[in-house]
Amino acid sequence: MDNALLLGLQTQRVLQRRMDVAANNLANVATAGFKADALVMEEANRTTAHADADPRDIRFVRDVTLMRDMRQGPIAMTGNPLDVAIEGDGFFMVEGPNGPLFTRDGAFTLTGDGRLVTGDGRAVLNSGGTPIVFDPQGESPVIGRDGVIRVAGVEAGQIGVASFAAPGALSKVGDNLWDAQGQAQGEFEGIVVQGAIEGSNVRPVIELTRLIEISRAYQSAAKIVSGADELRKSAIERLGR
Repeated sequence: MDNALLLGLQTQRVLQRRMDVAANNLANVATAGFKADALVMEEANRTTAHADADPRDIRFVRDVTLMRDMRQGPIAMTGNPLDVAIEGDGFFMVEGPNGPLFTRDGAFTLTGDGRLVTGDGRAVLNSGGTPIVFDPQGESPVIGRDGVIRVAGVEAGQIGVASFAAPGALSKVGDNLWDAQGQAQGEFEGIVVQGAIEGSNVRPVIELTRLIEISRAYQSAAKIVSGADELRKSAIERLGR
């Protein structure tokens, strides 16, 4: 009876974690450059739980970490000269509180003083790690495949794009930003596409189906917990009599 209760509660905890991950993926279907998450689980083999009847082994699983799906999302042309997408591996370098942060969201804008910034106002950095500032002078900037910005034919800076050997090891820090956590940057071998935005790589149909499956499994686990609790109450009442 205790085993059934523990098994049900553990199952509910893991399912709740899976549901949180799937729900967060669905919530970011329309977030530019968002990378979907998946929960990694392993069997907890150091347990002494067992049953009195066959099958006697009772096995638990636990969530270990989140795995990042770093596959590229669809690239949509917008025609906005300040929208930029990366085709291939790499991240745009943006200003963070304690050093550069990284993002795949290239929906940039220009402030009144000529600073190139992200949608939430963070300065876009060049390859040297300093903010990009230029005067459009009434002309639209032209951004090359290497990220070089030219205005009226004159180079005005280069968008910093960082590449990592293990991009899945980067840490999400919120606001669609990533922290490299000391990873060494490699040579960028992708292409910068002007007038385009990379969409989220979340597959909504799969995530929605997963949510339905998790919800049904959670209901089944809840019935196990409820049944074990009722058996416990009945046993206590009988022992009391």
